[in-house]
Amino acid sequence: MIKSLIAAVALSTLCIPQVNAAQQPFDEAALLEYHQQLGGRVYIDSSTCDNPNVMGMKQGVSIHICFENAQGNDEEILDTVRHEVWHMVQACKGGPVTSDQVSIMGEAYAKGWTGQGYDPDVWHLEAEAHFAAASFTPQEIKNALQRFCLN
Repeated sequence: MIKSLIAAVALSTLCIPQVNAAQQPFDEAALLEYHQQLGGRVYIDSSTCDNPNVMGMKQGVSIHICFENAQGNDEEILDTVRHEVWHMVQACKGGPVTSDQVSIMGEAYAKGWTGQGYDPDVWHLEAEAHFAAASFTPQEIKNALQRFCLN
């Protein structure tokens, strides 16, 4: 279900009349759609996902979401969407949003982040994205996109 919903995001702006936002909650599919409205691209199960350990990746203005690698874990997919969009926020800001990298790593660790599989040079960015995905709603992440990407 989640895969179908997010995969349809790319087509929704072209094929489906827009519904009043007050009628629908702002969710991860809407967050990806908003990313596209800002000029970003979304790819589902692209060749970036050939590595089975990759759940998602931000590359330039593109976000890759790896449904197959999540093996039906919808919560993992939703978390990955929030995580990768937070990397867009960081890109717009030119680095981490928080200035206290040690604190954010501690907060991310408390929410389950280990840093495993990431280069230590980007731990602060990954920890912040993990923390944001675990702590913020899609609406809050959209607000951060607006703050840092539209100014």
